[in-house]
Amino acid sequence: MAIYLVDTCVWRDFYEDRTSKSGNPIGTYATDFFMKIMRRKDKVLFSEGLARELSIDYNQKDIDDMLNILMKCNVLAKIDIQKAEFLEAKQLSEERNLPFIDCLNAIQARNHKAILVTRDEHYFKNLKDIIIAVKPEDVK
Repeated sequence: MAIYLVDTCVWRDFYEDRTSKSGNPIGTYATDFFMKIMRRKDKVLFSEGLARELSIDYNQKDIDDMLNILMKCNVLAKIDIQKAEFLEAKQLSEERNLPFIDCLNAIQARNHKAILVTRDEHYFKNLKDIIIAVKPEDVK
């Protein structure tokens, strides 16, 4: 069983069925990824950090709708943000001049031995020493 931590951008791609600027169907890629996870009964982790990020653009009902399909399939698992993770993410964010939440995602993925699913390039460039990052369409 594989374990994944899914970045906010992929949740948004899924929920909004987005298309990239270059015309790629990134919403379809995200949907296909989630369907694969549900079929295989892999695990998707999320923390309060994801909920906070999503709440910037969505109300609680939208967030519940987004997460419920995986929750009902028993593949979604909430993880707590540990104080040590928070502090390490804060330091990493300052050292590498990266968004705090992205550093927290990377640290939590590492600590939970999860693959980080994202489209954000800085995970692939600036955090590759901490985590394994893949795009949804590259999950085998």
